[in-house]
Formats: sequence, structure tokens, C-alpha cells
Amino acid sequence: MSVSDPVIAAPPRGSKKTIVIAVIVVLVAFVSGAIAGMLIEHVHLMRRMHGRTSRFAPQAMVRRLDKTLDLTPEQHTKVEEIVMRHHQRIVALTESVRPRVRQELEAANREIEAVLTPEQREKFAQLRLHLEHREGRSRTESTR
Repeated sequence: MSVSDPVIAAPPRGSKKTIVIAVIVVLVAFVSGAIAGMLIEHVHLMRRMHGRTSRFAPQAMVRRLDKTLDLTPEQHTKVEEIVMRHHQRIVALTESVRPRVRQELEAANREIEAVLTPEQREKFAQLRLHLEHREGRSRTESTR
């Protein structure tokens, strides 16, 4: 090493408290992002199906299975009965879970707001308002 080579100093080590806070913020962001992603995917799927009533979704599935698997008429009837029966159960489960998912999203949003600056909270509120508008809900409906 020559005299003219610059000396690169090691970055200062952060305190353990700072590291813990950073890890918590990253984890909260990751979890809330994952939850938001699942909700957005669900909303997207519901929008795709919006033009069709939910009773047509299982029929489309049966048609696809019939075409792909070349079902016999007897198999078609049995598969249709199975799909319809399970579809009704899935719809019931989805409806029962939706309020709990909404509560978890709201809890995550409150926690995220707690780590944001006032300016960031304003932007975050606009993001939430935009998402809720896309879901067909107003801000007041979602905070009940």
C-alpha cells in the first residue's frame, strides 16, 4: 500500500437498539406487504369474476376439466356435483374469514402508521383510501 492510497474506515457499528428497531420495521413492512398482496390478489380475482355470478365459476371449472380430461358423461356429472358442493363450502369459509382478514389488515396499518412521519402518514392514508376505493368501500366503512 502506498502513501497516496486512501484509507477506508470501517462504518461505525450501530447500537443494538437501532438494529432491533430496523429489523422490526423491516419485518412489519414485509408482513403487511404480504397481507396487502394477498388482499389485492383476492380483490383482483373477485373483480375478474364480478361480471359472472359466483355460481358460474364452478361451472367454468367443470367445463375446463371436462375439456382437458375428456370426461365421460357420468364423470362429468359426478365432477360437477363435487365441484358445486365444495364451491358452496369455500364461499361460506371465505365469507366467515373476510372480517378477520380485514381486522388483521387494519392492525397492520395502525402499526405501520405508528412508525411513519406525519408526511408519510398522509401519503399512506392516500394509498389506503385509493385501495379502499378500488375495493368499492369508503374510508368510513373500512374503519368501523
